[in-house]
Amino acid sequence: MGITDTERVLQIVGDLDRLLVGVRDPVLKQIGIGREHWQVLRLLADGEGHAMGEISDAMGLAGATATRVVDALAQKMQVYRRSDPLDRRRVLIFLAEPGRATLNQVDEVMLQRTDQLLVDFDPADRNELLRLLGQLVAVAATPASRPSPVAVKREAL
Repeated sequence: MGITDTERVLQIVGDLDRLLVGVRDPVLKQIGIGREHWQVLRLLADGEGHAMGEISDAMGLAGATATRVVDALAQKMQVYRRSDPLDRRRVLIFLAEPGRATLNQVDEVMLQRTDQLLVDFDPADRNELLRLLGQLVAVAATPASRPSPVAVKREAL
């Protein structure tokens, strides 16, 4: 029996993830931050300022874990906290200039590697790839497409 389209998508996405992680993680290690730290910096790059609950939800982290990640970034002066001007009880987290520099450093390496991956694609193929990947991400981001938790049987060893 051959491999299904769904299995092939999982395989390709997994392979691509491993390739990009292999580029990103050594850079993060050299800089001295973890994957979750980088993801928070990436989220904050929009300049909007985000509350801890938003960061926790966007990252899929427990509130306490998200707080530890933000605290570590704040200690390294990568992010800063400010009161929300619309609600003084609420604190927003913003990307500081050192955090932007860190993000730019990681992005530069990631962009170089991505350019290397796409060098053999003609513009039409690049556009089609971007369209299809964007469509896949959009579908995956909808609540209806998220699977409900499934019990997994553990086989006895």
